Amino acid sequence: QADPRLYDIIQAVSADRIESDIATLAGFGTRHTLSDTVSDTRGIGAARRWIKKEFEKISADCGGCLEVFYQRNLVPEGENNRIIRDVWVVNVVAVLRGTENPGRYVIMSGDIDSRVSDPTDFTSDSPGANDNASGMAGVLEAARVLSRYQFRNSVVFTGLSGEEQGLFGGRGLAE
Repeated sequence: QADPRLYDIIQAVSADRIESDIATLAGFGTRHTLSDTVSDTRGIGAARRWIKKEFEKISADCGGCLEVFYQRNLVPEGENNRIIRDVWVVNVVAVLRGTENPGRYVIMSGDIDSRVSDPTDFTSDSPGANDNASGMAGVLEAARVLSRYQFRNSVVFTGLSGEEQGLFGGRGLAE
């Protein structure tokens, strides 16, 4: 009664890849929503570009099966006490289109962003291995494994930003 592919999917998951992805994400120092967006090695900009490149590699490995893009929304200063300046909240999205119901979605998400105790401190190191590099690494691994299959419904793999400041990435994606 169960889909026999489930056993193959489970066996294909790599703890080593997940651990490596967590280390890479934590290595960006901080992924605070208001952190650096220009550097190639530090901040949320570097993290989201790396995630997008990973999704693009996964898509290349499956013959272009993923639609990879950024989804963004502007959150104005003062939206809440954690948004101390206008900021573009940028999510990274990869869609595996369903074969029968491409307009029905299963969404797997992890948070790109991290923060220290002070939610307005966007410069201090906040590697966020457990909150939420581990979740984002899980989404990347799910994309790597599930992109080898076709499903009736579409599967969306996404890295959400702005979650630590007020769930802005999830709200933007839903809108």
